[in-house]
Amino acid sequence: MHKRIGIIFLLFLTALSPLRAVRLPGYARDRITGEQTRSFVWGGDVNVHINAPGTRALKKDKQTIIVFYALPAGNSIEWTIGKKIKSGDDWHYDIQHIGAQTRFLRHVLKDRNIIVIYLQPTCKTWQLYDDHHAEDYIPLIQTMVKDLLAPFSAFDYRVTLNGHSAGGSWILRYLQGAGTLPAWIDRIAFLDSNYNYKYDAEQYDSLFTEFLTNRDSTYLCVLAYNDSVARYQGKPVVSAEGGTWWNTRLMKQRWDKVLNFSEENSVSMITYRALNGRVGFWLKKNPEGEILHTVQVYRNGFVHSMLSGTEYENRGYRYDGEPAYLKYIK
Repeated sequence: MHKRIGIIFLLFLTALSPLRAVRLPGYARDRITGEQTRSFVWGGDVNVHINAPGTRALKKDKQTIIVFYALPAGNSIEWTIGKKIKSGDDWHYDIQHIGAQTRFLRHVLKDRNIIVIYLQPTCKTWQLYDDHHAEDYIPLIQTMVKDLLAPFSAFDYRVTLNGHSAGGSWILRYLQGAGTLPAWIDRIAFLDSNYNYKYDAEQYDSLFTEFLTNRDSTYLCVLAYNDSVARYQGKPVVSAEGGTWWNTRLMKQRWDKVLNFSEENSVSMITYRALNGRVGFWLKKNPEGEILHTVQVYRNGFVHSMLSGTEYENRGYRYDGEPAYLKYIK
C-alpha cells in the first residue's frame, strides 16, 4: 500500500515538473542546445541577445542569476558566444566562448536559472555610445537595465554586472548613475576591463564600500594581467597608467584603507582577497611581455568571475588553467 502511494506521488511530481517549466514568450528555441534565445535592438542602437535555459530547465521556483555581459570593443555577439569553428570561419569565434562557459556554469549550478544578457552598441564600442549620447548616456544605461529586467519580474533573481575589456566602462557608467546599488545586484566582475576606474575612483570606492561591507552576500571579482609590459610589434599596448594592471593595483591600494587583504604570490599570479574571499583580485604576471587580454577570458575567466568567492570556486576548473568547458562548445 505504502509502495503504491509512493509510486503515485512520484508520478504526480513527474507530471507537475513540466508545469513548472517556463517557455519565454517571443523567444526562439535553439535547435542544437535547446536554449531559449531572443535578439533585438534596444533604444535604437544597442544590440541585445538574451540566452536562457531551455523550457524544461527554466523554472520559476529556482533562484535566478541574470548576467549583464557588456561586450569588448569591436566584437560581435556571435563571436563572444563562440562556436566550434571549421575551415573558413573567423578566428574570433574561438577566443571567448561565453556560451560554452555559461553551459558549464549551468552544469555546476543545477539549482539555479542562469540567464545571460549580451550587450553590444551598434557602433561597436561603449566609448562611441557615450559620445553619441553625451547628455544622457548615464541615465540611459540605468533605463536599459530596468527595461531588460522587467520581463523577468516573476523570477526570484539576482543580477551580476560583468564585462570584458571596454565592456567594463558600461559597468562603471551604470555605477555612476546609481546613488546606491540595488539589493538585487549581488556580484560585479571586471574581466580585464576596469580601465576607467581612476577617473572617478572616489565615487566608485564609496559605492563599492557600501556594496561589499554593508551586506554579506555580495561579490567582486577583478581579473587583470600586466599589460604595462605588453608589446605589439615592439610598441607598448597601453601607457604605463592606462591599463588594467595599473588600475587594479590603484584600486587595491585605495581599498587597503577599508579592507584587510591577504596576498598570495606565485610564479604566475598575484592574488589579493578580502571579506572571506568575497573580494578577489587576480593579477597575472607577464614576464614575456605578451598580449593576454582575451586569453584570460578563454582560460575559464568568465566561469571564475561567476564562481569566485563561493563554494564552487575552482571546482571542476581552474582560472588560467586549461579550458574546462570544451565539451559544451556547440
